[in-house]
Amino acid sequence: MMNNIDKPLESKGDLSERVRLADLEKIQFDLEEDIIRTLKEAFEKEASPNTSFLDWLKSKDDDYFKRLKFKKGGYVPPKNKPKEPGSVKKIDLTQEMLKSFDMFSKMSDGEREAIKWMLNKMLNPKN
Repeated sequence: MMNNIDKPLESKGDLSERVRLADLEKIQFDLEEDIIRTLKEAFEKEASPNTSFLDWLKSKDDDYFKRLKFKKGGYVPPKNKPKEPGSVKKIDLTQEMLKSFDMFSKMSDGEREAIKWMLNKMLNPKN
């Protein structure tokens, strides 16, 4: 049997990425455990004796879950956080209008009718 390995490869980098991923897994596990514990406690307090856990969960609206308090909880920013407004481009409307009129004046009658028809369709889609 032939061995095609000439020499062992050097290890690249340290184990910091693996450690970071392990830490993230631990944080995720802790969070999931906290959520389950909190929901179980709430179920035991609120549910009637013949109610299943799943039926109790389905009876709750989204706001109920947003209001839950956890042992290591903190503020969670909304996912769809609005972006900061960018710079506003200033437009000289008079110049733009003059360009449009100039372009419109150079068109043939057929081209003007086509533009008029398209604008009418855009602005009055029911007609």
